[in-house]
Amino acid sequence: MIRLIALDLDGTLLGSNMRVSEEDSDAVIAARDKGIHIVLNTARWYGVAKYTSLRLGLTTPIICMSGAHIQEPNDGHELLHLKIPTEIAREIAEICDEGGFETYTTVDGVTYMRTPRADIDPARLPKDMRLANEHAEHITQPTTGFVVFGEDAVKTLLGSVGERYAETLALPMGIGEQMYVTITAGPADKGTALRLVCEYLEVPLEEAMAVGDAEPDLDMFEVAATGVAMGNAVDSVKERADAVAPSNAENGVAWAIKKFVLEA
Repeated sequence: MIRLIALDLDGTLLGSNMRVSEEDSDAVIAARDKGIHIVLNTARWYGVAKYTSLRLGLTTPIICMSGAHIQEPNDGHELLHLKIPTEIAREIAEICDEGGFETYTTVDGVTYMRTPRADIDPARLPKDMRLANEHAEHITQPTTGFVVFGEDAVKTLLGSVGERYAETLALPMGIGEQMYVTITAGPADKGTALRLVCEYLEVPLEEAMAVGDAEPDLDMFEVAATGVAMGNAVDSVKERADAVAPSNAENGVAWAIKKFVLEA
């Protein structure tokens, strides 16, 4: 019996338009109403994950930044919040600034974004997100982390701070529509965080299911009794999953929930 479902966001619950499809939404809500804990487990920051959580009416803790930050959406209670030391975080930001990489830096609850998109109106951003061409100047205290996109950016960061701070940082890399890396204080991963949430909610790991599409999601598969890869997942993820669902463009999350929870 499945009592908890952990869902990745990008490439899994979210489509290419960064929205949850109606069929996936209906399945998540049906599972929620059946008493199943729905845990969002994402490489992205708390603010964007909370938006999806609230739209689906979820109350379970949200796992963010690939396991470095866990927070409840209602009262804001934090189960875990690992932070990168200020000087190391500033060094990472300076590398990203110099390279002009697409970067999302979260510090003190605010996410600063440098994005190639030209259609973003700063006035319409939520209060915890801000456009910023330079990020290093905002690193004035220990930092939640970074999400950086692009193959050149990933290779540069893994080859510099990744090597020098291997024992201090966690740098899980994934490939969705493009290559990305999440940089947080270590040790942190999606599986360890999922284990913590299961313990907090008193759900045995044997009653947990995880759904994902990228390499960092394999850590969830190692913890949950049932691991489901999306049809759009990379082969290495599909090979280590218990089942392969249709893609995120084909309501794969709904398929997994129906197969293992609603119709089981």
